[in-house]
Amino acid sequence: MLGLKSMTMTRLEKLTKIGLNSEDSARVLIYSDQGVRWIKNVDGLNHQKEMDKLIDEVVSKPRKQINDFVAFVKDKYFAPEGEEVDNEDFIRRWNGAYEVLTSNLKVKST
Repeated sequence: MLGLKSMTMTRLEKLTKIGLNSEDSARVLIYSDQGVRWIKNVDGLNHQKEMDKLIDEVVSKPRKQINDFVAFVKDKYFAPEGEEVDNEDFIRRWNGAYEVLTSNLKVKST
């Protein structure tokens, strides 16, 4: 009998499994990499572990929250072409997207 290892899904596979297209998945991966590298100042093996944790956090959220997060990353995290982003603006943009990802969804009362 062959000893088969269980296959671990890649980060991209996890994102596409929850319904993100390749473009949105790439944006989320870039956002995650930049945050782990430049906001959290993680490198090496710990970088990979932190990336996995962040992607797992994304895919664990309710669909509406994922959609809101992806929309924020797409529309507000990345600067328009030709626009310079300084360090302060980068941190503000990254934290804004993270806030959308981690905020508790509020139920509107009627």
